[in-house]
Amino acid sequence: MKRVLTSAAALLFSANTIAEPLLTGVIEDVQAQTIEMPSLPGGWQRRIEWMAPEGNPVGAGDVVVRLDPGTLIAEEEKSRTDLEKQRLTATRSVDEKKLEVLDAEQAVARAEADVRLAKLDAIIPADTIPRLDYERYQLTFETSQKTLERARRERDNLIADLKDTREQAALEINQAELDYERIKNALEATEIRAEKAGFVIYGENPFTGRKIFPGDTLYAGLSIASVASREDLRIRLWIHEADYLKFNRGQQLTVAADAQGIESFDAVIEWRSNQAIEKQDWSESGYFEALAAPNGALPDSIMPGMSVLALSDTGAEDS
Repeated sequence: MKRVLTSAAALLFSANTIAEPLLTGVIEDVQAQTIEMPSLPGGWQRRIEWMAPEGNPVGAGDVVVRLDPGTLIAEEEKSRTDLEKQRLTATRSVDEKKLEVLDAEQAVARAEADVRLAKLDAIIPADTIPRLDYERYQLTFETSQKTLERARRERDNLIADLKDTREQAALEINQAELDYERIKNALEATEIRAEKAGFVIYGENPFTGRKIFPGDTLYAGLSIASVASREDLRIRLWIHEADYLKFNRGQQLTVAADAQGIESFDAVIEWRSNQAIEKQDWSESGYFEALAAPNGALPDSIMPGMSVLALSDTGAEDS
């Protein structure tokens, strides 16, 4: 494993590095906002277009990561146009049905008037008019009643059709709205904002062990970056597979920032992984993760995202 020490870390550990292994690590915020690659329409992976500079302070609501929208801009425009068309189509369909119902209502009104007129002739006693006229009046009255029944059925059917048309139009508009909201939200999700004030820290690709930078294309669900503060800090360490048994839970450590002019501090290992991962930037060997908590207050100069080196303070304890 290649270990490059700054002058501050080298002075701190120069007397012990031959006998004791060094651990490489990073300061991190337990309550940090973790920014993951979102799952967006159009593919399982997406390219990072821009990231706020690492170490820069950001405020709540600031854009931290901007992803390549790909086809989402065109899809958002199309879905918005489709929604407008669907609303116009639905309005036209409903208005056409309303006109048909209005015509049917007028037909019923005319049929009712015809029935009233025919009834006036039909109630004339048979013995007061010629038999031929009487039979004609009765037939006209019967025909007008049937016409009224048919007009009412047609009107009722059209009213039912209007109801169905409205319901179908509402469903189609709702689906178009959902499609538009889905694409609109996906497009908005390509700009990821800070949920709290803090410092930007770039993530690490778990497949390569390399730090993530703008231009990388990553799968959905992978951590891209984090926004951290000094509220609740811990140390994430990596143990070379050859040194795994030398560091257990409860191990006391002396930790120094891999930067000049920063005083060291004490910490204790609280957790150690059981499975090694590869870090291609370091070597082909495996590395185990460990989490350590500081003993007491940290120096004011210690910030999340800082690289650190740790050295055993005492003999390893049983886990």
